[in-house]
Amino acid sequence: MKTGSKHSEETRRRMSELKKGKNNPMYGKKRVMSEETRKKMSEAHKGKFSGMKGKKLSEKTRRLLSEKRKGKNNPMYGKKKIVTEETRRKMSQGSKITIEKLIQRYPFFSSIEEMRYNPENKNEIQVRCKNHKCKNSKEKNGWFTPNGTQMVERIRQLENPDGNEGSYFYCSTKCKEECPLYNFRWSNKFHKTKYYYTLEEYKIFKEFVLERDNYKCQYCGKKAEHVHHERPQKLEPFFSLDIDLGWSVCKECHYKYGHVDECSTGKLANIKCRGEINVT
Repeated sequence: MKTGSKHSEETRRRMSELKKGKNNPMYGKKRVMSEETRKKMSEAHKGKFSGMKGKKLSEKTRRLLSEKRKGKNNPMYGKKKIVTEETRRKMSQGSKITIEKLIQRYPFFSSIEEMRYNPENKNEIQVRCKNHKCKNSKEKNGWFTPNGTQMVERIRQLENPDGNEGSYFYCSTKCKEECPLYNFRWSNKFHKTKYYYTLEEYKIFKEFVLERDNYKCQYCGKKAEHVHHERPQKLEPFFSLDIDLGWSVCKECHYKYGHVDECSTGKLANIKCRGEINVT
């Protein structure tokens, strides 16, 4: 037989028949490969030894490969994937968002927003509506279940260094329109300006707090003309327009009780802060 010559189809068939079944010299024998052989075979298909490393399949090849695995050609065609109960439980726990996870991952968000589990559905996390007149607000001791987008946006605005601490929780469009905070035009470029808000916005904030407290000083009960910030504007300017942190006070109590110790006017004046403002 000449080198390079090809067998006819008939010859190939006969040669194949001669080595079938018991005629095969390996019939009934178990092929044992040494550890060294196994290692070499494994290395031949890894990393730099792989013939496909660094090669990109053409669009045509990708399409053909995809077509070959469609429908009945797919090895999983007609087969039902069985997931054990244990696997289901682990998958469920891994994807479930809990208050404990939120506290661990987002400490600042968790310190600002109150959260609880829905008494009627333990899988739901509930928060307070920012609109003080709403039945779901903190003032009315109410709760509501926010959607995923609301949670993500609120967390992003609080936890992200470029966030503006907005995207408050509202249970409805009506509550958004009624709440004065919703209409503020927050900007993430505050560090380029002297103030975190306009004078007009601050006037709206001040009027809202005074009206909410019926123009009564929260210390002595006299007529209130000032608004005291629970978190000093000098130290935490981002909270300057947060209604939850504003108290109606008279002028005397404002400086007698509000600006004392670490929050005294003298000490705050020595702190350099980009959010400084002198509006009362």
